[in-house]
Amino acid sequence: MKRSFLFLGFVIVLIGIWGCGASSSTPVKVVKTADGKVSYSQTIQPVLTDSCGSCHSESRAKGGLNLASYEGLMKGGASGVVVIAGNADESQIIGSVERTKEPHMPPSFAGDMPTQGIAALRQWITEGALNN
Repeated sequence: MKRSFLFLGFVIVLIGIWGCGASSSTPVKVVKTADGKVSYSQTIQPVLTDSCGSCHSESRAKGGLNLASYEGLMKGGASGVVVIAGNADESQIIGSVERTKEPHMPPSFAGDMPTQGIAALRQWITEGALNN
């Protein structure tokens, strides 16, 4: 009986770990606006929701970072801003998802953000990080 509870507890912990930052195998659909820029609402928000939403949502904003809305993304978290419009290389979110700056996100046990998602996020920031 005790062994069953330990196993159940272990399974619950694993589910909780995998759920935080788990990325989907769904291909990233990059949608551009009429002026040729990456669409925040149709490309970036779905990528962030899929890759980051389980830990950085309105109900669970780890580190004070809520990526469920444009306003939350641009506000940043407890450690400061994560997007510097026009400068992807200096934006913390790019360093985190490319794993060149700490903290690496999503956590390694949860899988990486899809490469297409990172490229779209980088392009969107370089284009000015518009709420489009």
